[in-house]
This record gives sequence, C-alpha cells and structure tokens, in this order.
Amino acid sequence: MRHPAIQAELVKLARVLQTEVAELEHLDYLEAERLRAMREGITEALFEKFRASFTGFARLSSILPLALSARISERVLGPTLSGRIAGEMPPRKAIDLSARLSDDFLADTCLHIDPVRAKPIIAGFPVERAIAITRLLLARGEMITMGRFVDVLPRQTLLAATDAIEQESDLLEIGFFVESSDQLDTVIEHLDTERRKAIVAAAAAEGLWPEVIAMLLRIGKASRLAMAELAMAQDATILDSLIQAATEDDLWPALLQIADEMPGSMIGTLAQEPAFADAAVIRSVIDSVIANDLWARFRNQTPSMGAAQVARVLEVAAEQRKPFLWELDRRLQEQDSDLAVLREASDQLAPDVRLRAQQACAGGLLADTLAA
Repeated sequence: MRHPAIQAELVKLARVLQTEVAELEHLDYLEAERLRAMREGITEALFEKFRASFTGFARLSSILPLALSARISERVLGPTLSGRIAGEMPPRKAIDLSARLSDDFLADTCLHIDPVRAKPIIAGFPVERAIAITRLLLARGEMITMGRFVDVLPRQTLLAATDAIEQESDLLEIGFFVESSDQLDTVIEHLDTERRKAIVAAAAAEGLWPEVIAMLLRIGKASRLAMAELAMAQDATILDSLIQAATEDDLWPALLQIADEMPGSMIGTLAQEPAFADAAVIRSVIDSVIANDLWARFRNQTPSMGAAQVARVLEVAAEQRKPFLWELDRRLQEQDSDLAVLREASDQLAPDVRLRAQQACAGGLLADTLAA
C-alpha cells in the first residue's frame, strides 16, 4: 500500500481536478509534499484565471443590500461562484451575508471555498452555525471538505465540531485529510480516554488502521505515544486486527517508526499475539524491512520480542526469505543488543531448520551461532 499521506493527497487532487483517483495512479511515485505543492499550484492557477470576475462580484455584493445579495447568491450565482467570491469579500460583510443564506446552501458552498483564503471569515463565523453546517457535511459524507476546514478552524469551533461528531470512524476519516499537525494535536488532546479507546476500537472494527497510523504520524510525539500505548493495552481482537492491517497494507514502516520512540516495545507486544506467528505476517515484516531499509529499527525491537518469536522469524526466513538471513548476518557485530536473543532463538530451532538458516547466512556471527 502507498504511504497514507500520498493516498490522501491523491484523493484531494482528484477532487480539485474533478476526476477519479484511479486517473491519478501514475502520480503515486511522487512524495506527499510534491503532490501537495502541485494541488495548491493548480488551485491557485484556477482561481487566478477568474480572479477579476470574482473580485468584481465581491465588490457588487458589498454594495447591494444583504437581502438582495443573498437572493442573487442562491438563485443566480449558485454555490460554486459564491464559494469563489466569498474569499474576496470583506470578512464582516461575508459573515453578515451568510446569515441570510440557508444552511443547505452554505454546506454546498463549502465544497467550493478555499479555506485558506476564507480564513478571516471562518474565524468570525458563529460557532452554532458552524456546527449546523458540520452536521450537514457529515451527513453528506464530505470528509475531504471537512478535513480542509479543520486546518483553519479557530480552537473554539474546532472543539465544538469535534464534540458534534459522534462516530469515531468519522473522526478518523476526516483526520485522514487534515494537513495541520497542530490542529490534529488539539483534537487528540481534547478527547478523553474513553473516546480515544473508541477510536482504536473503530479502527479495528471498520478497517481504519491506515487512517489511525496516518494520524499518529502527524501529531506531536507526546500525543502519538499516548495513543500508541493505549492501543497496545487493548485486547487480542484489536491487536490481531492491527497485525492483519499491517500485513495487508504494509504499515510496518510506520509501526517501526513509532515503536522506536516508545519506552516499551510495540513490535514486542504485537509479536506475543498468536496472529504474529503466521508465516504470511512474518513474510510481510521481512519484506518491508528489506524494501524500506528498516534494519536498524527492526533490530531495535528484536530483544523485546522474545526468543520464541525471533525463532519463528528465523524459521520462516530459512524456508522462504533466505536473503534476509544473509543481510542480517552481514550486519551483526559482537556488541549488538539483538545478538543475545538471536542465540537464544537459534537454540529453539529444529536441527534441519538451523542448518538451512546457517547455509543462508553470510558466514558471520549469526552463521556461527546457528552452527554452535
């Protein structure tokens, strides 16, 4: 699976270009930052092309009576033009005008507003009205639009909107499209322990682990570790679902990154679950370590995995991933922290498996250990 941040950018770019994500698959080799720059450049170019018209309409709306401007907006201009024009209007005038517009029309208009340009308007928008619009957008499944607005919402509105969203799965899907780490941090800090647990449960129940991992990678370290530790404290059903998702969607690079920051061992905890012993799971870990050059992070976790789990990794590698053993053996040094657990693990292997593992090695310390 491609990196969650890249997937989110492709979805947002498809929205700007009014096309399907499948039409942009050829761009998934680009980093998320480059895709974001492309999207922002296209958005700016489209706006600038018609900026004179938007500015003219904005001036006209500013001098007409509010009631007349509201009728023109809803009956003549429509939500697309009204959304483009809003960013060119004086904030106070735009807010006063919005009071004359229906909630449904404002929700339609939100799809066409550039939240960055409209930030002064959003800052002064009544909280109660913002919550009403939030509920409409939520009912329509406009997660991309809501994610874009989260980036610029003032704190009071952001927290009120968070409380108004009752389904944790909705929070996760919206968070997937949020770019501001600070805003995500604010939301996570606002959630109590029960809602955080509910987010983890929703990820397991509805297959939203990629969204959770994407969120964890973008929030601050303290919030990230708190959420990760909470997830690791859940029951086997939830941990098994995370292992399955990591296997299917290659979440191991992100999990290893987070595990490296934790005082405890995330990978060690997952390795104790029966699901981790499945050969397909171990192959996915090995393949991810090799493909993403995660040797250091993986080896940091092996001491806490335990000898039995490491023995299972060696067994699968000896049968199906021999290059892994060769590279691991090549990297080992006497002072390495993972050498001791590798020695314990080798003692638990059947003689024929130890022989195959040794033959796959590079003739270094691991080979000597397996031969002993």
